[in-house]
Amino acid sequence: MMGAAFAPGENTAKRLNSLRFSIHYCLFRRFSVIRIARFVFVATLLFVFVVGAAIPVVAQEPLPPNTLEDVPAETAPEAVTISAGMAFSGGPLYDSGWVPLEPDESRTLTHNLGGDVEDYVVVMDYKASGSNGINQRYYGGADFGANPPPGADADDRVGAYWRSLTTSTITVYRRPEDTYADYVRIRIWMDAHPDYDSGWVSLSAGAAATTLNHNLSGDPDDYVVVMDYKTGGSSGINQRYYGGADFGASSFGGTREDDRVGTYWRTLTSNTITLFRRAEDDYAPEVRIRIWMRPSPTYDSGWVALSTNQAKTLYHSIGGNPENYVVDMQYRSSGGSGVNQRYYGGVDFGADAPSGMNPDDRVGAYWRTLTDSSITVYRRPEDIYAPEVRIRIWHYWEPTLPDYDSGWVSLGAGASATTLTHNLGGSTDDYLVDMTYRSNSSGINRRYFGGADFGATSFGGGYEDERVGAYWRSLTNSTVTVYRRPEDDYAPEVRIRIWVMPKPDYDSGWVSVGAGASATMLTHNLGGDTGDYLVDMQYYSSGSGVNQRYYGGVDFGANPAPGADADDRVGAYWRTLTNSTITVYRRPDDIYAEKVRIRIWRMAQPNYDSDWIGMAQDESTSLEYELSGLPNAYFLTMWQKDTGSNGVNQRYYGGMDLGAKTGSEDARVGSYWRSLDGDSVTVYRRPEDPYADYGRVRIWDYSVKVYLPLLQR
Repeated sequence: MMGAAFAPGENTAKRLNSLRFSIHYCLFRRFSVIRIARFVFVATLLFVFVVGAAIPVVAQEPLPPNTLEDVPAETAPEAVTISAGMAFSGGPLYDSGWVPLEPDESRTLTHNLGGDVEDYVVVMDYKASGSNGINQRYYGGADFGANPPPGADADDRVGAYWRSLTTSTITVYRRPEDTYADYVRIRIWMDAHPDYDSGWVSLSAGAAATTLNHNLSGDPDDYVVVMDYKTGGSSGINQRYYGGADFGASSFGGTREDDRVGTYWRTLTSNTITLFRRAEDDYAPEVRIRIWMRPSPTYDSGWVALSTNQAKTLYHSIGGNPENYVVDMQYRSSGGSGVNQRYYGGVDFGADAPSGMNPDDRVGAYWRTLTDSSITVYRRPEDIYAPEVRIRIWHYWEPTLPDYDSGWVSLGAGASATTLTHNLGGSTDDYLVDMTYRSNSSGINRRYFGGADFGATSFGGGYEDERVGAYWRSLTNSTVTVYRRPEDDYAPEVRIRIWVMPKPDYDSGWVSVGAGASATMLTHNLGGDTGDYLVDMQYYSSGSGVNQRYYGGVDFGANPAPGADADDRVGAYWRTLTNSTITVYRRPDDIYAEKVRIRIWRMAQPNYDSDWIGMAQDESTSLEYELSGLPNAYFLTMWQKDTGSNGVNQRYYGGMDLGAKTGSEDARVGSYWRSLDGDSVTVYRRPEDPYADYGRVRIWDYSVKVYLPLLQR
């Protein structure tokens, strides 16, 4: 990381900005280290020549007291930021993509994640042509009995499994007569913090079932259960014959006909879970159960009744890319199995069927035909374990080409508002709007995003009451309006991108909030890592429609907008983001945010994540990431975090100067980013800010399809 090229930060005379930032933006990436040093030396001489050898530094005001608006009651709870790749939270750290497999072929995939293999969470899906599509049919492997499905034969060995998981590789295998796994896909998350971890539990084949006490309490419907096996042989950590399988006459040259292998879990309650290892199994001498509390998937079918030999299509209507879905299926029966994954994916019993069952009975259930709107579940003809099934889907959004891109639009400062026509149709409730600025001095930036009025101390005091920045408003399903404020220097060009988004993981709907009333806490209960979230906040008013006018908050100067007064405190912001709640606040004199709406999406791993970096007041920091992409294809988010009561927040995001009503008049607060190029971006915290002790920048590059993050935290 690199700081500003020369002191005292970004509060020197405004006349230096064009020289300093233009030179940095155009030349920085092309200079060798020696040339950069020479440049800094020459630039320093120019600095002294232009400004004078002795440069008066404007004294910093005391921190603005939280006495006049939105006083959080106590220190903010820490937002969960445990590790990249937290299970059932965001995107994976490794994605093999769809790997073609021939029948009876094994393939070793190299992931090179390193770390502790005990922290890995592996998800394997199949894909086949025809009606099965993306599926988990006969997951882990099954041998057909005397009544195979149409097109198959008795004793066919179908399905696929993974085995031999290490810190660098994993092996996948497709069984000899399989028709359901033309392609397989492995995704891996790393999560050292399940809510329950049994560790490796030794089980004897065919012994009595083993009950584990997890004592999580709460609602078992919020649990996600992951079960892995471990053996001392070549299979290592594996999911071979997951949920149980009975071998037919063809397996292992007929030497193991009717062997009952694999392990399953059943009878999940708020305190216990039961395991059973089948009688001739040699793949699961040790079993490990991990449980995560994930109360809010993107889609939850609830418990759906299924008759035997019935297929049912469930409509989730998530949208987006179904390859970014993670599907969990559980069964429920009224007998001793309760909530279970017994014979998951489907099994045909051999000659030694369980008590009450017959040879060749077809049991279990599976899912198939996953699309962006639906998924199909099927219960097999003689099944007794899945009279009810439940599908949960977690979706993580990976930015793609926007559905609308205005390109760079020139705006005159203080000119009439410009209406852009996008003609996307549909509902604006599905839109995600992203606005960026571009100028010669600041490059691509979000300086004073949504608008700000300068106070008496900004830039040495020569720009008091100037109205800067730009905003968008009046969003409809065909147009959006942009406006550049009268004295702005940062947004001579603006760009609007709109995505028609998949279903958010959380949507508050339009919430009415009183101006200056107590802050409103919204409960989303998404769990996982807040670092996997994308938070979008929009306003609605009768005058401006759907808008982000004065986003994050603005105190007006001597030249307020029509209908407002000097020192009015307008706009709204969000703060105190945790993995269960977020708080919104509408400022006391606001007229633009009669209603606010918070949406949260879980995200794919970014191509760059700075993680939380310390930001000193009145200091800029250059973040370098070497993506070497096209900045016009970057989607960037920046969050702030303070060590006090605001937590993770976008309070005064983009920067604002406090007015007389707020306290500490003229204090310069908030933070922003600027000078975005292919390999770096600069972040800046304003001189008296108390809300951005830390900043975090994440960038997704949608110019190319990527499966692995180019840089990990």
